[in-house]
Amino acid sequence: MSETTPSDGETADPPPEERKIRRALAQIRREGWKVAVIYAVVDATLATLLVNLVATVTGVPELPARLPLPDAVLSALRSAGVAPADPTVASGVVVGLAVGLVVFVSEVAWRVRRPLVEQFEAANPELREALRTARDTVNREGRSRMALRLYESVLDDLRAASSIGLLDLRRVAVTVVVVAAVSIATIQLAVVDVSLAGGVGGAPEAEPDGGTDTEYTGLEDGSSILGEPEDVPEGEENLDASVDTEGAGSGDVDTESAAAYDDSGFDDSGTVESQRAGFSERERLEDAELIREYNLRIREETDDS
Repeated sequence: MSETTPSDGETADPPPEERKIRRALAQIRREGWKVAVIYAVVDATLATLLVNLVATVTGVPELPARLPLPDAVLSALRSAGVAPADPTVASGVVVGLAVGLVVFVSEVAWRVRRPLVEQFEAANPELREALRTARDTVNREGRSRMALRLYESVLDDLRAASSIGLLDLRRVAVTVVVVAAVSIATIQLAVVDVSLAGGVGGAPEAEPDGGTDTEYTGLEDGSSILGEPEDVPEGEENLDASVDTEGAGSGDVDTESAAAYDDSGFDDSGTVESQRAGFSERERLEDAELIREYNLRIREETDDS
């Protein structure tokens, strides 16, 4: 059969079957672009994390540890209501993003170098011959009855086809697992701050002369440890005290024990109990060791003075 062509000076609209097959071919190309972008995003993410991980451990030569954020980025963050406290970013992150961008662009260009419709035909071999014939025919604007029947047949087959064959799910899944593992390793390195020398948290702090603990920053506020101060109740008995004015005292007098008060000459009106000053415990203390150290240091300062 001969193809139907418009007469001179007239432009015939393409039949519905031809328009549908053209839309189907355009959709196939879009699916091919989507697959290429998926591969590129996964691989670029892996490359970015790997470079950042290596840079975190070894550092980036000829670059400082942190780089300032561009003014455009800061302006965008402030316009979004985000005010970063430290307007800098680690140099490893910058290098990783640059490498990831290069990987993304390169892989997309590499995957679309082959015609996307041919890739779809390879993923759906049962459609290969019919789809290629329909593609060649529509490119020649074939509108014969045979061509229209071919378009209808290919469109029916395309409704049952899928573009999932363009995607290697096993490869993508393995890459995602590796990305997750590298992400966890990067987070752990960021937490412990591993340096090139293998130290944790940077260079170790030198202890001062005398070997004292460098974490001690002085005595804490007493009210924050022992609680609010309270008034000591006054005694109810008045006692007479006699002072010896004939020297500084003589003999061996036990001034340390509580029983020494009874023999000192001040016990005129009854027995007086001695008791060490303290504080009332209103609640359970959370850090007994800190309180004990505080009391010891108070006593040392009192004895020194």
